[in-house]
Amino acid sequence: MVPIIITVVYFLFFCIFFGMRSRKNVADGKQFFTAGGLMGWVAVMCSFSLAPLGGGHTSSLWQQAGGIGVGAAWWGIAFGGTMVPIFMLWLGPMFLKLKVQTFPQAMGKIFGPKMKVWNSAVAPAGWLGIGMAEIFGTAMVVYTLSGAGSGPLNVTTCVLIAALLNLIYVLFAGMLQASYMNIINAIVLILGSFVAVFWLGAELPGGYQAVADSYVGRGLSGNMSLFSFTPDVLWGVLIPVFILGIFSVSSEQKQYLPMLSARDDAAIRKGAVPGGIINAMSAIPFVILGVVAGGGHLANVNSADPMTAVPDLIIGYLPPVMVGILMVALLCALLSTGSGVILSTSHVIYDDFVRPVSKKKHTPEQQKMISRVICVVVTLAAAIPSLFVEIFMNLFFWCFSLSLPIFICYLIGMLWKINRKAAWINCIASLAVNCWWTFATPSWCPPQFSLSFYPVFVVTIGLGIILNLAMPGDKGMLKQIKDQG
Repeated sequence: MVPIIITVVYFLFFCIFFGMRSRKNVADGKQFFTAGGLMGWVAVMCSFSLAPLGGGHTSSLWQQAGGIGVGAAWWGIAFGGTMVPIFMLWLGPMFLKLKVQTFPQAMGKIFGPKMKVWNSAVAPAGWLGIGMAEIFGTAMVVYTLSGAGSGPLNVTTCVLIAALLNLIYVLFAGMLQASYMNIINAIVLILGSFVAVFWLGAELPGGYQAVADSYVGRGLSGNMSLFSFTPDVLWGVLIPVFILGIFSVSSEQKQYLPMLSARDDAAIRKGAVPGGIINAMSAIPFVILGVVAGGGHLANVNSADPMTAVPDLIIGYLPPVMVGILMVALLCALLSTGSGVILSTSHVIYDDFVRPVSKKKHTPEQQKMISRVICVVVTLAAAIPSLFVEIFMNLFFWCFSLSLPIFICYLIGMLWKINRKAAWINCIASLAVNCWWTFATPSWCPPQFSLSFYPVFVVTIGLGIILNLAMPGDKGMLKQIKDQG
């Protein structure tokens, strides 16, 4: 009961407090999604750093860590060290030069309105996949708080509660409220998770040394070294995060909401380095939890099920107050990302579908109402399918593979050459390869290249270079903008 009280009080207090504070600044749908351009650098940094965390840095990592060890931490380290600063210093400000509100609109401005429709139709499928992972991760928190299987709630009920929590997080006042929450959440996430991990070391029989001994005894001493670059770590974590972190995540609308909400360019760039550190550090405690739960030496932890092993560990070896603190820290990551997915997907649906096809202009009050209704629909669309996914890291890779060709075509069009035919061929061919590798992986494919993003990356880079060298096109968009003054 103590962990539940801590968690409920934390989120209800801050959601209502910040929601009431920011509600008066939300006049219409645009301000609901982009905070009216009121966010300073701390809010932008925290919102952006927490936006890609969620299940990618928590539940999916502890699933991996139980099998490959602490090398799973390279997901967070590489992401925070590359994607966050590159985006905040370069990609985000570059996007703002287009003076658009959504990433599909950016693609439409470069390659024409049909490409905008393609992006608006295909990309949200990937974003919903990420939303599924975030809602299920939140459900695992609820599952843990209810007793990790021994309590009254089953997984389906926990998923529905998780969907409701995500809605509460965003419905009061949209992006502005979420940005206030993210500042507090960034602090609680880092402090709470690290304190819980240090506390756990004192509670475990034999401490962390016993965990190390259990891996050594099973011939898995490499699992305890961060610098053991096994094929699983190299091809399953390190290389994917460099490619996908920069070339896939950067096409997601949720990464651009903090940019669109910033007061100016300085509010975006100033937090690049500390934002990267926050993003990287947030993954470490959950990798440690996954390694401990996967050690196989704790009698009351079912290490055979990596997803529920960590809840077993938390309930079994932490006092109620620490369980509550750790669950709040975990929810800080999951709800920050989940709410970002809901807001950004809803933003695209409203701005690129509902508003253009509407026969009459919406009043500000109608904009806010429609925006909130879309948020509810998007949440349900992510929550229900999440009940049928077993391994979320594979889901992440599939979603990222959908975004990969879109962003690479965008970069080519921004920096080099605009050729609409080349972009269309690239996007369609890459989507076909993604579906082929996902649903019918060729038998001749080596195991380390079975993830769909590898062939998608090769195809989209190869076609991007070959087609644009062979076919004439217009100057890149940045050169056009510069020429226009």
